[in-house]
Amino acid sequence: MTLTADIGNSHSVVGIWREGRLIDTLRLATESRRTADEWLLFLKGWLAGINPGEKIDVAAVASVVPAANSAVSDAIAALGVNRCVWVSADLGLNFTFNYPQKQTLGADRVADMLAAVHYFGPNCIVLDFGTAITFSIVTDGAFEGGVIAPGITSSLEALFSSTAKLPKIAFHRTSRAIGKSTAEAIEIGAYVGWRGVVKEILADIKRELPAQGQNHKVIATGGISESLDFAPDFFDVVDRNLTMKGIYLASRAQNL
Repeated sequence: MTLTADIGNSHSVVGIWREGRLIDTLRLATESRRTADEWLLFLKGWLAGINPGEKIDVAAVASVVPAANSAVSDAIAALGVNRCVWVSADLGLNFTFNYPQKQTLGADRVADMLAAVHYFGPNCIVLDFGTAITFSIVTDGAFEGGVIAPGITSSLEALFSSTAKLPKIAFHRTSRAIGKSTAEAIEIGAYVGWRGVVKEILADIKRELPAQGQNHKVIATGGISESLDFAPDFFDVVDRNLTMKGIYLASRAQNL
C-alpha cells in the first residue's frame, strides 16, 4: 500500500492506496503544533479500520506547512514506512518550468500539475480551491506561472470573525440578485462575487494563452470544488482528489 498526505494551511488530507486505487481518505484540521505521537495516534486508528496489518511500502507528502513536517515525517517512520517522498519542484516531473524561482512553488501546486498533465495532457489550467484559490498554468508541458486569490471559505471566516452581528452563511447559488435579509445579502455577495473572481481571472489568463486558451483543459480541485454550482460554466473537469493523485504519482515518479 501507499500512503499519501497533503498538508495544507487549513486542512490536511491523508490517503491510502492499493494497486493504484485510492481506497480511503482521512481529513484533519492542520495544527502545526501537533506532535508525532498525535499524528501516529490518528493514523493508526484510521488505518486499523481499513486493513489491519497490511504493510505500507512507500509514503509521499506534499506540505505547505514547514512547521508540521518533522512530526509528520516521524509519524510515518513510526508506521514502519521505509521510503517517504516529499513533493517539490526538484523532483523528476512530467512537466518543466518556464518560471524563474521554481523552489518557491507550493508542493500542492506541483502535485496538482503533475496529475493534471498525467491525466489531461500538456496544456491545462488548474484551479485549487483551498485556503487560497490558486490558478496554475501549464502550456506545452511547461509551467508558465499563475495567480493566487483569497480563498472562499477563509474569506468568509474572516468576515464573520471581524463582525459582531453578521450571521454565518453557507456558500451556494442564490435565486435572486437583491437580498431580502442580511443573511441572503451575504449569500448573494459571496456567490456572485466569487463566481466573478473565477470568471474574470480565467478570462484574463486565457487572453494571454495561445489560441485564447482553447487548447487548455480547465481543471478544478480542492475540498470545496465539487460543491461549486458554477463549476459547469467554467471547468472542463472537477476532481477533488487531483492533489492526492499527483502526490501518489510522485511516489511512483520513476514510472512517469
